[in-house]
Amino acid sequence: MVAGDAGKGALAGRRVIVTGASSGIGQATAQACAQAGARVACLARRAEELARVAGGVGGVAVTADVADERSARTGVEQAADALGGLDAVVNNAGAMVLATVADGRPSDWRRMLDVNVLGLLVVTQACLPHLRAADPGDVVNMSSMSGRRVPNAAAGVYAGTKHAVHAISEGLRRELAPDGIRVTVVAPGLVDTEFGAPGADPQAHERVRRLQADIGLAPADVARQVVHVLAQPAHVTVHEVALLPTAQG
Repeated sequence: MVAGDAGKGALAGRRVIVTGASSGIGQATAQACAQAGARVACLARRAEELARVAGGVGGVAVTADVADERSARTGVEQAADALGGLDAVVNNAGAMVLATVADGRPSDWRRMLDVNVLGLLVVTQACLPHLRAADPGDVVNMSSMSGRRVPNAAAGVYAGTKHAVHAISEGLRRELAPDGIRVTVVAPGLVDTEFGAPGADPQAHERVRRLQADIGLAPADVARQVVHVLAQPAHVTVHEVALLPTAQG
């Protein structure tokens, strides 16, 4: 096998934790990593769905909420104990609620910040002692094309959280490079996946939901990029993967 090949066996022996793994991109990532030979810990809130995904990939199911610090830290340690350590974390858990600031709800803003920003930070921090022992260690942060630009007024707060993911990832890259830990941002455009609650602007929610269904990438399209990143040889770091449906471009 050529170094960096993302085919079968490309992740053999690696231990990967995927957050938000009960559906969508997280589920597809857990499946793709397992197919590439990794041992996978699937972390999410929804126990029944999570057990189904983990069982399907021969992985470990860890029921936890990344927005709850104690739950997130406990979940990471459960995953590390079950796998005998961690080589990579895929911070995929995310929340998106669309509304302008004038119409938005603080509870929705708080949820997006808690999941998209603070949850990512807590999970990453909890993983670091394990990743420092890996060769190489990897942090993959699932962002969005909304982390590179604001698509519309209703997406402003969500985009703000994803801009934060990009900035935090750059800081982490500088911080962790001396430890040999690689940091990558994956920024997809529209993906045909679960979209959550409509929030205060159901019209905006419905517009995006229809676009996702009509032209969105499949979750597996994004998952393949994660495997590609993790399969690179230790001396190669992929800083960012940005991908769009051709029809969206």
